[in-house]
Amino acid sequence: MEVLSRRALDYGPGSRRVSHHCIGSNPAALVSTTMGSRVNYVLVQDGRSVRYAHGGYGLDYHFAAGPDITLRWLAQLDDYRDDFWFEDLVCEGGLLIDVDAQQLLLFTELGQFPLERRYAYRAGLLDAYRRTWSGWSVSWAYDGIGDLLAYLGESRDQVRGERTWWDGLYPDGGERPDGPVEYLVSVADADGGCQLYALPFESCPPWRLGPRLLDRLDSRDLVTVCSTHPTAGLHLDVARRRAGLWSIRPLVGLVEDWSELWPGWELELWGDDLGRQVAALGGTVAVPGVDLAAERATLAERVDRYWFVEERMRAAGQDVDQLRAWNLGGVATLLDARVTPDELARAVALIRG
Repeated sequence: MEVLSRRALDYGPGSRRVSHHCIGSNPAALVSTTMGSRVNYVLVQDGRSVRYAHGGYGLDYHFAAGPDITLRWLAQLDDYRDDFWFEDLVCEGGLLIDVDAQQLLLFTELGQFPLERRYAYRAGLLDAYRRTWSGWSVSWAYDGIGDLLAYLGESRDQVRGERTWWDGLYPDGGERPDGPVEYLVSVADADGGCQLYALPFESCPPWRLGPRLLDRLDSRDLVTVCSTHPTAGLHLDVARRRAGLWSIRPLVGLVEDWSELWPGWELELWGDDLGRQVAALGGTVAVPGVDLAAERATLAERVDRYWFVEERMRAAGQDVDQLRAWNLGGVATLLDARVTPDELARAVALIRG
């Protein structure tokens, strides 16, 4: 299975404050990358909301340590405050913290991970957050950035990008991409039979094609086993004109568009529950399980490696003053959160379980 390579990103107008993150703070190594992504953060506190435009390849570990450390870090992000919202089709992550209601709402494309790793890692991420944000409601924003606006009582229309999709399943004149599985499409017929299609990375989101999807499905994509985790799945009951959909990718306005895309079809949203699609197949297709402890361990390692702890770095002989002066990728904001070794160790232990 191919590994999805990272790609350079053009942030576009209004994104001047997005950081390219991150530099590791592990005493054993100082790791630097220039990768970033488009994300918005929102902090709601004392009845007021503050928005930030930032880089998102660190979203998973930036907020994993829990509310105390997170709020101290956000207090250092004045240079990233921005009323600019990324459009939903380019926004790769978002997180809203409502201190007053103790609500945490998030989504992330997890673009720093290979496609086939994202389903399991996301499951571990949510499990870890519910440990470190104990007492808070932790929810996934299935529509993407639109859900954050809706939470704030604002119109999702502000972030709706232009919907332009190719006519078929595949781009570039219909050439089938060669990559890991991104979508599962199962089609149940009136006779009780069911066929399963595994669509590769860079296929058009199948639900965007409407009923013409049924004519576009290619026998080359028929499968009887699913050895890796896709990022979304669509089940079609043709006789009843019903569709079930689960996804860990943002749905970017699908609920609003559904009646136009699939006239006469009923949609049931299954959240992130791949198991619903497996059940609809009558249990004839097995999918890999998820080792939550292993995925939390991966997150714990990222928290330990990439959170800057000044005391630990100085003990390792790193020039913290120079790093703060350079402030590459917003290093100074992490240092100025003043996280202690003991605080970080407690957070890492809680994540590991």
